[in-house]
Amino acid sequence: MSETVLNSVRENIKRKAVKEISATFSSEHTAHFLIDSAADLGWVGSFPDEDFDRFFVVIDENVNEIWGDVILGQLKRHNKMIFLFAVKAVEQSKSISFYPEVIRFLQNHRCNRFDLVIAVGGGITIDLVSFVVSTYMRGLPLYIIPTTLIGQVDAATAGKTCLNTESCKNLLGTFYYPLMVYNNVCFLGTVSNRYLRQGFSEVFKYGLLGSELLIERLMEYHRTREEKILLHIIALTIEIRIAVRKRHALASNLGHTFGHAIEKLSDYEILHGDAISIGTIIALNLFQKIDVHAAEKNLVNRVVEKMKKLGLNIYLDKDMDAGKLVETMMYDKKSSSSNLNLVLIEDIAQPYVVDGDVFYRIKPDTVKSFLEDFIDNYEYGIPDCAGFLKRDSLDYEGG
Repeated sequence: MSETVLNSVRENIKRKAVKEISATFSSEHTAHFLIDSAADLGWVGSFPDEDFDRFFVVIDENVNEIWGDVILGQLKRHNKMIFLFAVKAVEQSKSISFYPEVIRFLQNHRCNRFDLVIAVGGGITIDLVSFVVSTYMRGLPLYIIPTTLIGQVDAATAGKTCLNTESCKNLLGTFYYPLMVYNNVCFLGTVSNRYLRQGFSEVFKYGLLGSELLIERLMEYHRTREEKILLHIIALTIEIRIAVRKRHALASNLGHTFGHAIEKLSDYEILHGDAISIGTIIALNLFQKIDVHAAEKNLVNRVVEKMKKLGLNIYLDKDMDAGKLVETMMYDKKSSSSNLNLVLIEDIAQPYVVDGDVFYRIKPDTVKSFLEDFIDNYEYGIPDCAGFLKRDSLDYEGG
């Protein structure tokens, strides 16, 4: 094309007005949460079902062995066709490579938007199934039955869905809301103390972010093990989780920037709650080092002492590589190309917020330098941390 023709085209574009159309698309998301202690799981057999043709149940295979007969027995009371798919609840299942397996299960039975998908299991199962459901036919009706504490207080509470990639935990995700979440504390009676610790780690985190009362209730339950206190803890945590989510979609990520990287580098041998507990300690130590007001409040010591009383993880692998940790953290969904963005607290139940911004922005090199010193000198650095954390209870002597 000649220069003369090009100039003519440019002049023609300049003379013509560009029409602009704007539109605002919005939708209301309403999720209902039931908190129950009925041993027969009676609600599962009695919820209104007239909107659904069939049930598609995706269940943790371990949960299926313990609770499958009870759950299916209740679902059969609806006189609907039921299809069941049991999945292995490991982080490797929460991946793009496994995603087609769940899609194939739905597609082979011609699952459609008039059917109900029911996710039964802990955080891994909930994250996986919620992601699948959010993408299959652009969204299917979803009920969630969380069977772990971390599922009840975190994974099922704010519409997050996610898959891992080879480089990063939870890098892929959508926001998609279940219609109903059925929390029954009877499930927790068949969960090991190690896995309960993961849930209590998340509860404690929400207390740090928004409620000293929640931490007090957590301490009380740790002493008494009363069911009514546990029911209150679950309800209160869900309320705080929703409030935090409304502030920002990622405002609940206290300890997660470090914690997710620790999980990944341990090949997920360190479980999520244990990772975010030590991740929170690292984040608060970093904040205390660079902020004089944080240091004055002695926040780290106060938080660690509460963690000890609750039996939460305060240990870190003393052989952790600071460079690899920061490299992995740069894949965190809060990070920018030049900064790591951390969720922090200025004090217990006082989240860090400046001019409406919930993130503390810091250069990766600064974090790497801090981590090199912190890992070398941390009092509770131990070898084979992943192996140590497989215990049901933690001993803090001589750390």
